[in-house]
Amino acid sequence: MFNMIKADMYRILKGKGIYIAIILVLLLCFVSAIGMSAGYVGINTATTQTEEEVSLYEELNKAKSIQEYRTIMKENGSFALDKEVIGQNANLYYIFIILVVVVLCTDFSNKSVKNTLSSAISRKKYYLSKNILIFGLCTFIILFNNYFFYFLNLFMNGSSFSSSLYEITKITITQLPLLYGIISLQICIAFLVKKTATFNTITIPFLAITQLLVIGFTNLFKVNADWFYNYELQFALAKLTSSPSISFVMTCTILGLIYIVVFHLIAYTSIKRAEIK
Repeated sequence: MFNMIKADMYRILKGKGIYIAIILVLLLCFVSAIGMSAGYVGINTATTQTEEEVSLYEELNKAKSIQEYRTIMKENGSFALDKEVIGQNANLYYIFIILVVVVLCTDFSNKSVKNTLSSAISRKKYYLSKNILIFGLCTFIILFNNYFFYFLNLFMNGSSFSSSLYEITKITITQLPLLYGIISLQICIAFLVKKTATFNTITIPFLAITQLLVIGFTNLFKVNADWFYNYELQFALAKLTSSPSISFVMTCTILGLIYIVVFHLIAYTSIKRAEIK
């Protein structure tokens, strides 16, 4: 199994996927640090704006350069930009897609999985090796994103817009179960569909479509959607950065663990019973 992971890592480092993922993380970090604002892919979690926020927004719209924009931001008080950015770690969902594709989906698309399983490698070892590698690479991306942005923000914007290293570490740990849960979902989908094109078609719009469907349903039928706004990935990750209660952290942790167990049971059952072509 170790030799298989080693061979996969050699193949991945020779390819472009891992470097595209790192470049995208760097790009997101630099854009957020320069613009002093967290970018997000999905639905805006902010529901209302204060008069001060509206006034600041109007003032920022009049800025004629990025330097003037940054000056206005710094003159209007301080805030923990690093926590705000890490709160939008649902963006990493799309980076994870790249990693799952390069580690797993390409095996099915290139038909190399059949040759691998025809050798001395069992399906159990194949499944474990792929998961270890995917989780290892995704964990690297999470840590790289969080800590690189922390130090980049501290250097570019100063301590007035930074929290402590302890806070960043605590937030990172509390977010991991949910992030691992969504990685497990992607792995599950990859083992079920076994084709890169189909995997991308399902996973890329998945978060946005899920958000739109649930919000549309709750608005149409006037259903209480508090559960959704608390525990949907984007909302939950953002809430975990804002001094959440112990009960909320525990609920998110348990939810993440349930995702991990359920999706891996489905994925492993699929690869165990599937006819590999």
